[in-house]
Amino acid sequence: MKLNGQRILIRELSFRDKDAYYEFGKNPNVGPHAGWKPFGSKDISDRMLASLMLSKETFAIALKDSNMLIGTISIYDNGIRKYNKVKSIGFSLSEEYWNQGIMTEAVNLIIEYIFRKKDCELIEVGHHSDNFASKRVIEKCGFKYDGRLCKFKRLYDGRIVDADFYSLTIDEYERKMRYE
Repeated sequence: MKLNGQRILIRELSFRDKDAYYEFGKNPNVGPHAGWKPFGSKDISDRMLASLMLSKETFAIALKDSNMLIGTISIYDNGIRKYNKVKSIGFSLSEEYWNQGIMTEAVNLIIEYIFRKKDCELIEVGHHSDNFASKRVIEKCGFKYDGRLCKFKRLYDGRIVDADFYSLTIDEYERKMRYE
């Protein structure tokens, strides 16, 4: 898969991404927002990258001009809803690229891809309740708030966090595209 945006590409992950993946994944401000522990070593990062590559669910967000990895975006089936025409998404981005609209661009590309190429009627997405940056991205992309799950999960550091969930139906997406 390769999706072209204005500033970014969404593409398959590669071992060529390992240095950039380690750099953004070791940042203590990135992983915890997504629920994962910052990478303590390149070995851990390399193993995680290999696992993501094998799963075929996670893709690179790369700068269009240099093809350098700056984040990841995932499409997966095992979400909150137990219905076979639902996809879930998750994302993370290097702190250097926060607040520039890049993640909104990436999520919009993935939404279009899912609704055009997958047998999907609804996309769901969630964030830890204190992750206001992800909330902004999700709302900008047209998702509607479904609700909060209290004590959703225990994180690597022992904290238990609530999570907010959103959805976007194919009908809502098509209606939105007609008016943009």
